[in-house]
Amino acid sequence: MVDAAIVPIPKQHNTREENRQIKVGDSPEACGDNKRRQKNVAARWTMKHGKTHCGYKSRIGIDRKHKVIRKYAVTSAEVHGSKVFE
Repeated sequence: MVDAAIVPIPKQHNTREENRQIKVGDSPEACGDNKRRQKNVAARWTMKHGKTHCGYKSRIGIDRKHKVIRKYAVTSAEVHGSKVFE
């Protein structure tokens, strides 16, 4: 059995240029060092029940017979569950 939960992040107030840089994989250059440390550049957006969420997905794979957690993974929110576990 596999279960997933969305782990939200605090809202970030980025400009369009900062969002473009984050999507490319760069850190926003216009920010100072202190502000850049607070930017979460690895989190992504996903839709769940018609609502958008930004953050990460925490997934666990459980062995039903023995009731033991066999696998655990944390990914950005846009990664589909079929890509994580076999």
